[in-house]
Amino acid sequence: MNRRSSVSAAIAVVASLVLAGSALAAFAGATNGSFEQGTYVDGGAGLQTLSAPSAVMTGWTISAGSVDWIGTFWTAADGSKSLDMNGAGPGAISQILATKAGTTYVAAFSLSANPAGGSTVRALTVGATGSASQSFTFDRAAHVNTASDMMWQSKQYSFVATGASTTLTFTSGEATGPFGPALDKVVVTETASAGSAGGPGAACKSGGWKTMVDKAGNHFRNQGDCVSHFATKGKNPGAVKP
Repeated sequence: MNRRSSVSAAIAVVASLVLAGSALAAFAGATNGSFEQGTYVDGGAGLQTLSAPSAVMTGWTISAGSVDWIGTFWTAADGSKSLDMNGAGPGAISQILATKAGTTYVAAFSLSANPAGGSTVRALTVGATGSASQSFTFDRAAHVNTASDMMWQSKQYSFVATGASTTLTFTSGEATGPFGPALDKVVVTETASAGSAGGPGAACKSGGWKTMVDKAGNHFRNQGDCVSHFATKGKNPGAVKP
């Protein structure tokens, strides 16, 4: 092998390592966002009550009060499990995400309400380290749900990370009782930014486009769709609606 070939081979190795590193650095999102994983023990009513500081539900910690981990009691938005954010009373769950300071993230989730009783309007508060929290509601007068048809609604909460880790927290807004807001299908994505390291569109590479959304919450169909968004300075939105 001549010297030029050796140099070319070395460059190729370095390039492959850089690409591998970029893939590893891609935002991982939330763990167990549909609450399918963990040590679930049905209490006989199609649910399991978890109290703080339980961490038996993979990726999540019960950070206050208690929640009901729902199995067959009602139909989940995704998979077979979901949460009633009131167990014996109001509860909260948290997860620590690996983030980049100054980067905007979107936490999308499905919201409903325990259909067995409680107030007409159920509230759920979502917050992240360093960002203002936001309240979301499900109105059972406008959306009369049942255990077999929960009428799940898609909601979104945006936050800007202030450090390398961010704690995302969901808290029941129901002060008392066992009938709380219902939560499922938590998906956290990184919002595309023209200021991403490496220049506009760099974050789209090596599968990065899969975990990114534009400012309107649209997902990208592929890497080219993502790069096009940057190339047009946001004029071409993501092709997949939230």
